[in-house]
Amino acid sequence: MDNKMHNYLSFGGGVNSVALYLYLVEQETDFETVFVNHGTDWPETYEYFDMFQEWIGKRGYKPITVLMPDVSGINNLYDYCMKYKMVPSTMRRWCTDKFKVSVIHKYYKKPCFNILGIDSGEAKRARISSNKGIENRYPLIEAEIDRQGCKSLIVKHGLPVPMKSGCYICPFQRVGQWKELRRTKPDLFCKAAELEKINMEYRRSIGKKPFPINYKKTLPVVVDEYQHFLAEEDEYPPCQCSL
Repeated sequence: MDNKMHNYLSFGGGVNSVALYLYLVEQETDFETVFVNHGTDWPETYEYFDMFQEWIGKRGYKPITVLMPDVSGINNLYDYCMKYKMVPSTMRRWCTDKFKVSVIHKYYKKPCFNILGIDSGEAKRARISSNKGIENRYPLIEAEIDRQGCKSLIVKHGLPVPMKSGCYICPFQRVGQWKELRRTKPDLFCKAAELEKINMEYRRSIGKKPFPINYKKTLPVVVDEYQHFLAEEDEYPPCQCSL
């Protein structure tokens, strides 16, 4: 990469961004890693982040810079959604823009490269972009490293493979992820279901069509919680949100 340009790794705490960090270290690239803490990632992502930050420090690598968003005075995506009775959208993706992309772009010293962790198996997602002094780069694609290659790189460095990063209120989550959230983190599932209910009631009150977070069924229906509760009481703890 061009040493005259600042290199920033946009870090999400998942498989690809961890692997990309390690790859850039191996390539002796001069870069700064930036992570936006919007408060709504799965707890496992924050736990892995803390472990990885400590691992980095012990080896003398550059620590990850943590940024906090400030959207109308609010730094937590969930709190913002509750205040404005909104839910994340698969169509507009305003949450990603307001609580991550805009935050890191404001921080970047331009001109710069924005290094993104898209692997060779999902190259169709990569977009050549150079806007306002920020140019996207995709080293994993250039090195032909796919998802399995990312995992192998992480294991090679003696690290556990992290879970897929993402918000616990993300509308792109699969049914299995919602069920896992309900089963293992009922408190967070209740928060997501409460947000969904408030948003639907608000939309009805202003004459708009209500829609669930995943645009198909409400979260309690998605996880089919009552059927699971009867069948797997010990594994599927009772929910306290009454939603």
